[in-house]
Amino acid sequence: MPTSYSRGVCMLLLGGLGLAGCGPGGGAETGTTGDASTTGDLMPDELGPREGPWEVALEALPFPLADVHTLTVGRKEYDDNFANRGVVEVLFDHDEPTITIETRKYVFGIASDIDAFERLSLWAFVHAGNPARNPDPSTDCTKGAWKDNCAIYAYYDGKSQPSRTGMDLRVHLPRAYRGELLVATEDNTAEDGWPRRGDVTVLDLCSGGEIDLEAGRAQVRLCRDLSPAPACPPASVEACEKFPDGSGLEAWSPECPCGIDNFGQLVVRAPEPWAADITVDVPTDTWLNATLQNSAPIKQPQCLPELADCDPRSCLLDETDPFAPTAEFNYPSEAAPHGAGFNVFAVTSGCTFIPFVEPGAAWTPGAAPPEELRGKLRLCSGCLSDPEDMP
Repeated sequence: MPTSYSRGVCMLLLGGLGLAGCGPGGGAETGTTGDASTTGDLMPDELGPREGPWEVALEALPFPLADVHTLTVGRKEYDDNFANRGVVEVLFDHDEPTITIETRKYVFGIASDIDAFERLSLWAFVHAGNPARNPDPSTDCTKGAWKDNCAIYAYYDGKSQPSRTGMDLRVHLPRAYRGELLVATEDNTAEDGWPRRGDVTVLDLCSGGEIDLEAGRAQVRLCRDLSPAPACPPASVEACEKFPDGSGLEAWSPECPCGIDNFGQLVVRAPEPWAADITVDVPTDTWLNATLQNSAPIKQPQCLPELADCDPRSCLLDETDPFAPTAEFNYPSEAAPHGAGFNVFAVTSGCTFIPFVEPGAAWTPGAAPPEELRGKLRLCSGCLSDPEDMP
């Protein structure tokens, strides 16, 4: 039986997988999208989870690819505010250079607490240090066209954001974006009976960046035409692949046009003390170096990292430390620097059972939430191609 989260994944996979009945993709309709409000059968004075629908907060705003080099989505709480405390989805599914942002608000409380919904809104401004409650209007990223170094946060219009509220974020970006992506979220465990984890889903990322979470699940699919140096012009990438004279005998030599400083890097981490599940789906033909590390103080075999699809003919695997294996895929030539190419580093700092609830799940007062072992790391090729593979 699909969960509400997997139904949400159906919506978010429109562009990447071409699934019927999902939206918005290349262009969203203004207003409400996705599942209806999920307050269940709660009475007005009954305490419980209340969740709104996905709503389009920004629709198909121009996104000048040549000008945008960094984008931030989500953050941890700052100054009793700006805490999305929830799901973050970033989908590279727009054929046109536009950005669409959806939000979904939630609260654990009684009916009157839904007032928090009205106080939560999208905060999208050029990011410089910590966010401000009243930023300079000239830095508003929702006006005219998207700007470089913009941040997408949740904003609470009040003195202090209630601890049992939050806002999920879903961002649709152009497939052609090659700038850096920074994602951060945290869990909401203010209510023991309703521990809402901050899951992260990124689909078809063609560049690098950093993803930080707590005890959620991170699932990242890199695009199939990933370049070892995403920011390098395509002509220079081709020259490096065929270096020095079109033969490719010295492919990706440090002397080729892209240079060692242009290689891409993706870091996905759950810092101490968090135990997160992290899956990264990589293409089969990109020069790529990967490290998976479980840094839990007590090493447990249930959380051994898994470097799948490492074919000895095209992949060099080092399992000297089974809790921090490394692999180099598709090493291009003896002239190339070992350890370079596109780098993937995934780390979780624990291995333990984590209580959690899915967004929109049925609420049974007094019942203990389900739990599952987290702290598992996996690198694979093709494992996140279908929605049923993404819980």
